[in-house]
Amino acid sequence: MRKTILSILLAVTSAFSVLAQNFVDEAYVDMRTGFAQTFSDGGWTGRFHVDYLNIHAKGHIADNLTYTFRHRLTKPAYADNNPLNATDFAWITWQATPKFSLTGGKHPVWFGSFEFDADPIDVFFWSKSIADLYQYYTLGVTGTYEVAPSQNLSFQFSQSPLSRGITNCFSYSLYWNGSFTPWWKTTWSLNFVDNEVRTMMNYLVLGNRFDIRNFIVELDLINKTAMHQRRPLFSDGAVILNAKYEMEKVNICLKATYDGNWSGNCVRDRFGNVIENWDVVVPAGYDVTQIAAGAEYFPLGNRNLRLHAFLSMISSMENACTLELGATWRFDLFKRK
Repeated sequence: MRKTILSILLAVTSAFSVLAQNFVDEAYVDMRTGFAQTFSDGGWTGRFHVDYLNIHAKGHIADNLTYTFRHRLTKPAYADNNPLNATDFAWITWQATPKFSLTGGKHPVWFGSFEFDADPIDVFFWSKSIADLYQYYTLGVTGTYEVAPSQNLSFQFSQSPLSRGITNCFSYSLYWNGSFTPWWKTTWSLNFVDNEVRTMMNYLVLGNRFDIRNFIVELDLINKTAMHQRRPLFSDGAVILNAKYEMEKVNICLKATYDGNWSGNCVRDRFGNVIENWDVVVPAGYDVTQIAAGAEYFPLGNRNLRLHAFLSMISSMENACTLELGATWRFDLFKRK
């Protein structure tokens, strides 16, 4: 296994060296690994784990045509009818005018959530509404128009994140990325998403980020509505709060998530048994809160090496908590000066 990974990295390094003259701007590898130990009712279980080992590349095909690529070495290359299962990013962007761009290929579904928008290697604890999506990155096309400085409006047609692989389920997203003030940034979306039980889900996602000197607060509000839902507001959704205080080499972090879905958001038989959940990610009757606190340490003063320690608890596991220790590192394969 180690020889295989080393061979892949050497081959990628050689390829990027050869292609450096063909507008490769940046290529690098990053990895996150750690140890998790769960304490419950006087006992404990622990395990080592590798969360991510990724290869990244960004560059230009022409002056107004760019590409982005990210591939995970920790996932099977083909799974769930998806030939790009291990490839998160494989897209090109055409900057047609100074204000309008067109992106095609495999790229993120445009949900207005800062948790969803973050690089997964930087997220240690996920809300269920985001974590259990069948796909985060899908094939699709996105048009983006800059309506004002730092205010972008996008429309996306893509494969559904609620389907496994390439199917006839699709997602239609209207996405706004901007800010009201220098300290209040927003990423909001309205999404209509097919799922595999042929129920279209409507997502209203309001992501907000507040930057006050060294203190950063991200607040995501998610409301989900199915076609037959009797309570369209506040009966199925999530609240995600992520706070961070940044110092020179240390970040103090706090995160809390809530995912809930009213027990009536489903189809039941005459005995009261659930036949079909309209929300295929968060089932009817789900009501769970998670909280985590910890710290990140950057011993080199940059993002090339990060150590982390977190303690988390989840309401569905009474009298239990998990301690997570680990490290994230990055090295450049090529970087244009």
